[in-house]
Amino acid sequence: MRFGLPIIATGSLVMSAASIYYATVSVRSQWLGQTYWRGRTDRNAVALTFDDGPSPDTEGILDVLAEHNLSATFFMVGREVESFPGIAQRVFAEGHEVGNHSYSHPLYLFQRASETRDQVRRAQDVIAETIGVRPMLARPPYGVRTPAYFGATRTLGLHTVQWDVAGFDWKPLSPSQIAHNVLRKVRAGSIILLHDGDSAGKQDRKNTVAALPLIITGLKHRDLQIAPLSQLLPERIYAD
Repeated sequence: MRFGLPIIATGSLVMSAASIYYATVSVRSQWLGQTYWRGRTDRNAVALTFDDGPSPDTEGILDVLAEHNLSATFFMVGREVESFPGIAQRVFAEGHEVGNHSYSHPLYLFQRASETRDQVRRAQDVIAETIGVRPMLARPPYGVRTPAYFGATRTLGLHTVQWDVAGFDWKPLSPSQIAHNVLRKVRAGSIILLHDGDSAGKQDRKNTVAALPLIITGLKHRDLQIAPLSQLLPERIYAD
């Protein structure tokens, strides 16, 4: 019996760690604040979203979207908006939606609350000053949310959007592999995660650009339309 208390204590620590992990990392978790990870399912439509840009490869993605007359949502990093203001402006000018993806792409879990608030606010200001509109949507780097993150987004009137399908294009994958990752799990209402930039600045997104036509074709074969994210989320978000 003398070993009972340490075992119980260890079990409690494990459960606590698991709870914290789920609350902050799981894209579907609602524990810390409301999160949209999938859209409405009453129509055969999905949404394309791109993170970590803008970058030079964003233009290739924009060209493909324009060729197919499609709209997407770009969750922008403030620092990259400063580096490529013209590309950020082109995204908005061509009718795409824009979201807040932090200023410099940190992991919020390891930041002070004041630093997290500054990341969200600073990105919001940079995006607004560059393209002339303040985002209404936010996606935290790595999908990790904290109480400080939700405090910042509530203050700024931002709604958090995650995803349910990922292309895993941050890995060294071929265009066909990226497309396969998307198409094997996609369904009505899916919010698809892809990348038009690299927060670490170590690789380009040319394979994502090349994968995009494959994804578009595959979705058509599944009778799934690509719709703006705003058409898949609750209308009240855009009425705030």
